[in-house]
Amino acid sequence: MTDSTGILGGWLNSPRKQRRFLIISAAIFAVGVVAFVSVFVLRGTSNAFPDTISSQPAKLAAKEKTVPVTKQQIDLMRTFIKTAVARKKLAFAYTLVDPDLKGTMTLKQWETGNIPVIQYEAENIDTAEFIPVYHYQTQALFNVDLIPVGHTQKRPELLFFIGMKRAGDAKTGKWLIDYWQPRWRPPIPAAPG
Repeated sequence: MTDSTGILGGWLNSPRKQRRFLIISAAIFAVGVVAFVSVFVLRGTSNAFPDTISSQPAKLAAKEKTVPVTKQQIDLMRTFIKTAVARKKLAFAYTLVDPDLKGTMTLKQWETGNIPVIQYEAENIDTAEFIPVYHYQTQALFNVDLIPVGHTQKRPELLFFIGMKRAGDAKTGKWLIDYWQPRWRPPIPAAPG
């Protein structure tokens, strides 16, 4: 083998060095190809986010008009608590609930009692006060403070949120229950010591 002199001097003397030279050259070439393609072929738009400032006023969300609570709504909430929450007459309770609450459950599944409604047997259903959090033409949310039957629970009372909306979000649709959750916050642990 002849002695190579020049810029690459000892690099081409052995097959191992030639292989390394080939790998390094290929890597540099690949980086160059990627840079060329990203700069010249895939350059995208010159200004993807134009800074146009409009002279028109901003569109604000219209505040919904509060409407009075009806006896029909109060009766619906009391019936829901007496049926679905107490796990009685579940077939009838199924007709009172919006798909937002029952999901894809069939009537047969609902009648098993394994439903997405927290069970709570209250003794003050007929006298409980429903306090509106908000009440609009197509939706409403109330607080109701329930006392358990015979004070069987650790808590003497429990505040619940009960929500309703009109079927199909129509302004004159049938009211259906779409939310039922306790308004409970975990207690803050006392500091040790």
